[in-house]
Amino acid sequence: MLYNAVRTDSSLRYMLFFFFYGWQIAVYGIGALGIGGGGVAGWITAFKTMEENKALGVLGIVVSLAWCANCLIAVYLIMQIHKTYRSTGQSMEKASGEFAASAGSNRNVAQAVLRSL
Repeated sequence: MLYNAVRTDSSLRYMLFFFFYGWQIAVYGIGALGIGGGGVAGWITAFKTMEENKALGVLGIVVSLAWCANCLIAVYLIMQIHKTYRSTGQSMEKASGEFAASAGSNRNVAQAVLRSL
């Protein structure tokens, strides 16, 4: 998705990338927390497990650190990509204009809008 955004110089594709990558960062954050019943070994799960089994708790802490590192790297990368995005003159207004142009030129979308009126 990022490749297509850079290749076509499309604000809309950049916005789609930021949307989906933002959700991915949220998943990394949830993984780092390790909310019980989520199936992820994060900080909460690691400290709860530490009370029962020290070795397994330490392993959980290592996994939590990996989730945190993954989240921090992802945040750093999205910041770098956003710098590139802004340096090329892209904007949210341009993305909404591209969306309106592409949605308006799509025959199925146009027919759906006309039927709804």
